[in-house]
Amino acid sequence: MTSVFLGMLLIINLLLRSPNDPAKVLTKREEEAEKSKWLLDRRSRRRRRSNKTSAVISDASPYVIPTDVSRKMSRGVDTNDALRFFLWGPETRQLLTVKEEKELFKKIQDLMRLEEVKQNLHSQFGRDPTLVEWAEAVGMTCHVLQSCLYSGNRSRERMIYANFRLVVHVAKQYQGKGLNIQDLLQEGSMGLMRSLEKFKPKAGCRFPTYAYWWIRQSIRKAIFQNSRTIRLPENVYALLKKIKNTRVLYIQEGHVPTNEELARRVGISKERLERVLTSARSPVSIQDRAWTDQDITVQEITADPEVEGPEFTVAKQMMRRHVRGLLRILPPRERQIIQFRYGMHGGEPKSLSEIGELLGLSKERIRQLESRALDRLKESLPGHGLGAYVELLI
Repeated sequence: MTSVFLGMLLIINLLLRSPNDPAKVLTKREEEAEKSKWLLDRRSRRRRRSNKTSAVISDASPYVIPTDVSRKMSRGVDTNDALRFFLWGPETRQLLTVKEEKELFKKIQDLMRLEEVKQNLHSQFGRDPTLVEWAEAVGMTCHVLQSCLYSGNRSRERMIYANFRLVVHVAKQYQGKGLNIQDLLQEGSMGLMRSLEKFKPKAGCRFPTYAYWWIRQSIRKAIFQNSRTIRLPENVYALLKKIKNTRVLYIQEGHVPTNEELARRVGISKERLERVLTSARSPVSIQDRAWTDQDITVQEITADPEVEGPEFTVAKQMMRRHVRGLLRILPPRERQIIQFRYGMHGGEPKSLSEIGELLGLSKERIRQLESRALDRLKESLPGHGLGAYVELLI
């Protein structure tokens, strides 16, 4: 490819020469000299670029960014994405062999035993033990203890880095379930660290296989507890998943199922299915936009049940006028008794005794006057058309 490229350059050079150019065509020896000079220049340019890139990387980051990654970055990848840079690091890209896993876990288990001794000393002394006390308790020198601690922590970090891509893989399966990807990765990382404490190499399985279940369990638990404003029990989540899968099967068969068909296939009653579906609805903020292309909020188009409609308000005003007109047929004292009795005076309805005290009459006399006033109102009721307000009394 190099010889072909150089030949093309020479041909272009010849074609671009002016007919009056006194320069002669290069001889074969001169052509070889030109090729050698061009190759040396290209090698020196490559060497300068590689040295410059290595210096920049060594000053800015402990990781050497691969060539394909640098190409992606030059095409506009966000360089501020910490997660992407972490996943591009060599420690997360390198898979461990079975032998390496065993060696690392041996050091991790030694570290866990040392930490257990430290916890026992803390319970015994009521404080954190000194390095000397800790070393004496485990039968080591301080230097050997520090070396074991460093080796164990380094091994644990390497196991976490090497298996973090498994956390990303599991977390992506639960996107859109109520938590963002950062929260899912955090919960998955906690499950990964928990699996390091529980894993037993002698069980006969690889660590990624064992860690997968802890990562998934940690993510699922976080979704159950934190994905909704109102937390649902785990069995309700399982039932919702079963209902969703059943609905998908019906749709794949070319039929949109009803609630009765879903309940029959899932094995629950229709009423319980409707309760579960209702409880699974996510609350909507009244400050959210009702339509994506307009700035109208849900609050602006939602009717307030406590606010009366204009028709109802007008009907009540007209009813008050009719009732006041009807009360004018009564004598003043009977009209006053009816107003006190039914709270039409602007206050609370009063008892017969309270009205008697206000008017200076006995309770029985107030009852008689009230009965006579109601009889008079009933006699004159048909002529006032109050039957139109029956709906307001319902």
